Amino acid sequence: MVKILHLDNPEIGNRFEAVRASLTGADQVWLDELRRDAMSEFTATGIPGPRLEEWKYTNLGFLANENYEVANIDNQQTEIKGLFDQAYLDNIDGPVVVFVNGHIYPDLSSYPVGDGVTFAVFSENTENFRLSLVTSESSTALNNLNRAMVSDGYYLELAAGAEVTQPIQIIHIVTSGTHMKLLPVRSQVTAGKASKARIIETFIGPENQRYWSHMISEITLQETAELSLVQFQLQGKQAIHMTELHTKVAEKARFSHISLQLGAEISRTELVNSFTGEFAEIELRGAYLGRISQSHDIFTRINHNQPNCQSSQIYRGVLDEGGKSAFQGKVVVARDAQKTNADQSNKNLLLSRKAEANAKPELLIYADDVKCSHGATVGELDANQLFYLRSRGLDEASAKGLLVEAFVAEVFDQLDDEIVKDKFTEQAAGWLSGEVAL
Repeated sequence: MVKILHLDNPEIGNRFEAVRASLTGADQVWLDELRRDAMSEFTATGIPGPRLEEWKYTNLGFLANENYEVANIDNQQTEIKGLFDQAYLDNIDGPVVVFVNGHIYPDLSSYPVGDGVTFAVFSENTENFRLSLVTSESSTALNNLNRAMVSDGYYLELAAGAEVTQPIQIIHIVTSGTHMKLLPVRSQVTAGKASKARIIETFIGPENQRYWSHMISEITLQETAELSLVQFQLQGKQAIHMTELHTKVAEKARFSHISLQLGAEISRTELVNSFTGEFAEIELRGAYLGRISQSHDIFTRINHNQPNCQSSQIYRGVLDEGGKSAFQGKVVVARDAQKTNADQSNKNLLLSRKAEANAKPELLIYADDVKCSHGATVGELDANQLFYLRSRGLDEASAKGLLVEAFVAEVFDQLDDEIVKDKFTEQAAGWLSGEVAL
C-alpha cells in the first residue's frame, strides 16, 4: 500500500552513493551509518504521491523525473551581499546567521552568545545533531531524504532561565548557478525552563533558477518557556520550497509561528505540534499570496494530548490569476485532554476566476469538555469596497492593494515587534505591484 501512494525515483539513491563520501561528516562512522539508514528508508518508501491524503493538493510527480544534486557553497560575494541586504532587517541589533546554498557563511554571520545560550552549526559540530538525525517510525519520506543529504544547519539550546533579548536572524540565501540543486538544511532548537527567544528566518533566492530548498526543524519547549518563530519565504519564481517543523510544548510554555509565503513555484509548509504538558499555548498564523503557476500548501496538525491547553490558527490567502493554494489544518483532541480550547480559521481571497483555493479544516475530538471551532471561506473582492476606494481617487491597483493589506492584516496586527509588523505590512501592500523584496 505504501508504494501505491508514493512515487519512485531510483536515481536519487544512485546520486546519494556518488556524493556520500563528500557530504558533511562523511569521515564519521556514526553519521555515515545514519545517512545510509535514512536513504534506505526513503528509497523503500518513495516520493509522496497525489493519492496520499496529506499531499493531494500538491502534486510532486515531477520529482519522479527531475534529479537534483546537493548544492555547493558559493563565493559570489557581490550577489550574496545584494541578497543579504534584501533579507536583513537592519533595525534589529541582534545576532545574524547566514547560510548560502545550504552551507554556513561565516563572513556575514555573528552567532548568538550569552549566559545559558549554546549555538552550534552542523558542519562545525555534527555531534549536537545526533539525536535529531536518528530515523524514527514517524519520519516521513522527505524527512528521511533530508536526513541522508543534509549539508548544514543550526543548533540552539537555551538553559533554564536564559533569554536572548534581541531577535536572532537566520538568513538562507540561494545564489545563481544552483539550477537543479538540492539545499537540505536542518535546525534543532531547545528552550529550557522559563527561557525566551525569538527567531526571524528568511529564505531568498534568484528568479531564474530551478532549485529545491528543503528545511527540517525540530523544536522543544520545556516548562514555561516562550519561543516565537517568524518566517519570510521569498524564493525565486522557479524554486521548490519545503519546510517541515515538529514542535513539542511542555507545561505552561508558549510557542508561536508566523509566516509569509510569497515566492517559489511550489511551496509547502508543514507544522506538526504536540502538547506535552498542561496549560500550554500554541499559536500559528500565516499569509500566503500567489499568482501565475504558484502553488502554496499549508499543512498543520496540533495534537492536544494534555488537558487545559489552548491553540489558535489564523491563515489568510490571496490568489491572483494562475495561483493555487491549499490549507489542511487538523486538530486532534485526545480522550483525556479536557478543557481544551482550539480555534482554527482559514479565509481566502480570489482576485481572479482563474485562481484556486482549497481548504480542508478538520477537528477530531475524543474528549467531551472542550471548546473547539473551525471555519474556512473562499470569496472575491467586495465590489462595493473597491468602488468606494476608487471614488476617493485611488487607481484600481492601489485600491486592490489596500484591500489585500486589510484582508491579511489579522495575521500580523497583534505582533508586538513593530519592525517585523512593518515588513509584513509592506509586503502585503506591495505584492500586487510585484514589490516583494524585503
